[in-house]
Amino acid sequence: MRKILFFMICSMLMAKGKPNHIVDYYQRLKKQPQSKPHKVAVVACINKFLKVTFQLITHGVLYDYESALPAQRS
Repeated sequence: MRKILFFMICSMLMAKGKPNHIVDYYQRLKKQPQSKPHKVAVVACINKFLKVTFQLITHGVLYDYESALPAQRS
Protein backbone atom coordinates (compact mmCIF):
# COMPACT_ATOMS: atom_id res chain seq x y z
CA MET A 1 0.00 0.00 0.00
CA ARG A 2 2.86 2.40 0.82
CA LYS A 3 4.41 1.82 -2.59
CA ILE A 4 1.12 2.46 -4.36
CA LEU A 5 0.56 5.70 -2.42
CA PHE A 6 4.15 6.81 -3.08
CA PHE A 7 3.82 6.28 -6.84
CA MET A 8 0.38 7.89 -6.84
CA ILE A 9 1.77 11.08 -5.30
CA CYS A 10 4.74 11.04 -7.69
CA SER A 11 2.32 10.70 -10.61
CA MET A 12 0.29 13.63 -9.29
CA LEU A 13 3.47 15.72 -9.15
CA MET A 14 4.48 14.85 -12.71
CA ALA A 15 1.00 15.36 -14.19
CA LYS A 16 0.18 18.80 -15.50
CA GLY A 17 -3.59 18.32 -15.15
CA LYS A 18 -6.00 19.85 -12.71
CA PRO A 19 -4.50 21.58 -9.67
CA ASN A 20 -4.97 20.02 -6.26
CA HIS A 21 -3.96 20.70 -2.67
CA ILE A 22 -1.51 17.81 -2.49
CA VAL A 23 0.70 19.24 -5.24
CA ASP A 24 0.38 22.71 -3.70
CA TYR A 25 1.48 21.28 -0.33
CA TYR A 26 4.50 19.57 -1.94
CA GLN A 27 5.56 22.81 -3.62
CA ARG A 28 5.22 24.67 -0.32
CA LEU A 29 7.42 22.10 1.44
CA LYS A 30 10.08 22.39 -1.25
CA LYS A 31 10.08 26.24 -1.20
CA GLN A 32 10.77 26.55 2.52
CA PRO A 33 14.13 28.03 3.56
CA GLN A 34 15.12 24.57 4.83
CA SER A 35 13.74 22.63 1.86
CA LYS A 36 12.55 19.10 2.60
CA PRO A 37 14.14 16.22 0.66
CA HIS A 38 11.93 14.76 -2.09
CA LYS A 39 11.03 11.55 -0.26
CA VAL A 40 10.25 13.35 3.00
CA ALA A 41 7.96 15.77 1.15
CA VAL A 42 6.24 12.91 -0.70
CA VAL A 43 5.58 11.04 2.56
CA ALA A 44 4.15 14.24 4.06
CA CYS A 45 1.89 14.51 1.00
CA ILE A 46 0.79 10.88 1.46
CA ASN A 47 -0.18 11.70 5.04
CA LYS A 48 -2.12 14.78 3.91
CA PHE A 49 -3.83 12.78 1.14
CA LEU A 50 -4.97 10.12 3.61
CA LYS A 51 -6.32 12.72 6.03
CA VAL A 52 -8.19 14.62 3.30
CA THR A 53 -9.58 11.38 1.84
CA PHE A 54 -10.79 10.19 5.24
CA GLN A 55 -12.48 13.54 5.86
CA LEU A 56 -14.19 13.52 2.46
CA ILE A 57 -15.42 9.95 2.87
CA THR A 58 -16.72 10.39 6.42
CA HIS A 59 -18.64 13.55 5.48
CA GLY A 60 -19.80 12.28 2.05
CA VAL A 61 -18.37 15.27 0.18
CA LEU A 62 -16.78 15.38 -3.27
CA TYR A 63 -13.36 17.01 -3.67
CA ASP A 64 -13.48 20.49 -5.18
CA TYR A 65 -10.28 22.52 -5.42
CA GLU A 66 -11.94 25.93 -5.88
CA SER A 67 -14.39 25.66 -2.99
CA ALA A 68 -11.70 24.49 -0.55
CA LEU A 69 -9.19 27.28 -1.24
CA PRO A 70 -10.39 29.76 1.41
CA ALA A 71 -10.55 26.99 4.04
CA GLN A 72 -7.00 25.80 3.36
CA ARG A 73 -4.74 26.27 6.40
CA SER A 74 -1.72 23.96 6.19
